[in-house]
Parts: sequence; structure tokens; C-alpha cells
Amino acid sequence: MLELVVKQGVHATPMSQVAKEASVAVGTIYHYFKNKEEIIEEIYSMICQDFGVVMMANVPENDVKKQFKIMWLNLYSYFIGNPLAFKFIEFVGVPPIITAEIRAKSTPHLIHIKEFFLAGILSKDLRDVNLRLIIQMSFGSVISATRLKFKNELEMDKEQINDALKMTWDSIKNPEKH
Repeated sequence: MLELVVKQGVHATPMSQVAKEASVAVGTIYHYFKNKEEIIEEIYSMICQDFGVVMMANVPENDVKKQFKIMWLNLYSYFIGNPLAFKFIEFVGVPPIITAEIRAKSTPHLIHIKEFFLAGILSKDLRDVNLRLIIQMSFGSVISATRLKFKNELEMDKEQINDALKMTWDSIKNPEKH
């Protein structure tokens, strides 16, 4: 389903094609899911769960800048290694397909990321701005870097990745502390 939806779009992907590709009967799919939207929601939830785990992997303690760097690089590496997940989030994981209500259901998967940013704001290592804004600005740069790479607009070599990371850090760090 993920591959078909990314390639064709949600509305252009009939359940009969999904069943054929999965080598199961359409009825089997409907035994587990009420409709196509429920499958899309489940895929979205699974990807968010992956984000929550992947981004926090190998994050050291007590150094906000190093923590952020590893989280950023983890997400970038995840997207590069999982282009279907990236494209799904780009094209499908947005309103109106993924609603605010569905996004809210995936919040528990991302709680450690929110806690990192909140702690950084409270410790004054990060700018004191709206939590949603700082998270969006931080990881929106990962999405932009990934787009540049996938569209062959930039190689996104080590130097360019470090530049993107430094620019992102510079935009969220508390200038009074760093």
C-alpha cells in the first residue's frame, strides 16, 4: 500500500490493486481495516513510531547541541534510507488526508522529541519560542535537505549536510547562551 500510494496517490490506488500486489483477497484486507483511510492512518502511525525511535537513537546526555546534531542526522539518514517513508510523509502525511486528529494520535511516539525541545527551552539552550514552531523549523530543514538530495539539486555531501545542520542549529539556539 505504501509503495502504491506514494507512486499513484491515495485516490488513484484502488483496494483491488492493493490486494493484487499483496497477493491477498480484497476481503482479507477489509477483515483487518474498515477502509483505505484506515490503512493510510496505520502507515502514518508506523512511520511516526519509527521517527520517535530512530531520532533518539544514540543521543548522548547533557549536551543539547550534540543531542540536536545526532537527532537531525538520525532523521536525515532515516529519510535517505527509507525514501518511501519520506515520500509518504511529503505527499500523503499532510491535510486533508492526515488530519490534526490523526496526527494527535501519533503524538505519544514523538514525546521524547518534544521533551528534548522543551528541556532545551527551559534550560535556555534553545530559543524561547513556541514548541511546535521550533520543532517544525528544526526538522523542516531535514526535509528540505532530503528533497535537495532526492531531486539531485545538491549532492548533499558531508560538507553540505554539516552546513545545513549548522544553519539549523544557529536558527534555534539561544543566541544569548551560545
